[in-house]
Amino acid sequence: MKKNKITFFAMELILLVLALFFVWKIFIQNVPEKRVAVILPESGDQRWDSLIKGMKQSAKENHIHLVICNTDDIENAEAEKEAIEEQKNNHIDAFIVLPAPGTDTKEMLTKECSDVPVVLVVEDLYTEDAEATSRFSVVAPDYYEMGKYIGGQINSRKQTIGIVVGRKDTEAAASAVRGLTDALEGSDCQILWHYYQEKDQDVCEKVKEQPKVDTLVVLDPGALDQLGDQLEETQEETQEEVQEETQEQGAGTKIYGIGSSMKAIALQDYGKTQGLVVLDGYEIGYKSVEEIAKKIKNRLYKMESHETEVKIMDQDTKLLNDEIERFLYSYE
Repeated sequence: MKKNKITFFAMELILLVLALFFVWKIFIQNVPEKRVAVILPESGDQRWDSLIKGMKQSAKENHIHLVICNTDDIENAEAEKEAIEEQKNNHIDAFIVLPAPGTDTKEMLTKECSDVPVVLVVEDLYTEDAEATSRFSVVAPDYYEMGKYIGGQINSRKQTIGIVVGRKDTEAAASAVRGLTDALEGSDCQILWHYYQEKDQDVCEKVKEQPKVDTLVVLDPGALDQLGDQLEETQEETQEEVQEETQEQGAGTKIYGIGSSMKAIALQDYGKTQGLVVLDGYEIGYKSVEEIAKKIKNRLYKMESHETEVKIMDQDTKLLNDEIERFLYSYE
């Protein structure tokens, strides 16, 4: 009899544990995922494919519901403010934002996101002081070092240089140009012109209008994508001009750039660019969601910044290399 009672209580205990487990599972499943809004300029552009892929993977692992905002070009703080306010009305729990150009973006984000966590991606806020840092968590590569690396590749001979940059008054543009010019200091290279992108301007046409140069440096991934297959046409001479000036300037313009898409990688693979620094968009996206998830789960957590990796590709880079293949996987 005593043995039967023990067996009965054991079975009751097991059933109780199972009941509590299923109640817990039902409760967990009914808890809505936290909503994180992602604000990128021209969010449907292919240059964000890898970035968004990394975000979605991290969101799946961290039980985050991503809202990829449908946006056009975001040219200033006011346009970004409108996108943020629209999402705040939709009960968003946090933001992942690529900061808009201009010095007033910092004040806008500080005010608009004072009560919600925010992570900046791709680049930091722009400030006129190159040494200043924002209080925000930033997940981005080091643009100064990227520009410096490209400068180191082209400073070995006398040549003229044209520079295509992203929007003026952005941290990425300012840092990349500073790194490039620092690397060229003391060399025989001469920078003939800078072109900063503006809204509704055709990059290809604007580059065609510039004086011909020996080397074209494209420091903005979006500009490199827009130039695309026209890169050689925009700066190459006609065949007759080449024959007349070969001894003076070589057979055509050499092109170096910063990329973030399969199109940019294809340009390098096809030999249309001589050197490419590629952002790891997947890592940027993955770490940004991971960081915001930590803050959502623990409001006392102090969010950190992360410097992400880049991949250097030159004419000796083999796309069948195992390391490159793993990197390219994030772009597929």
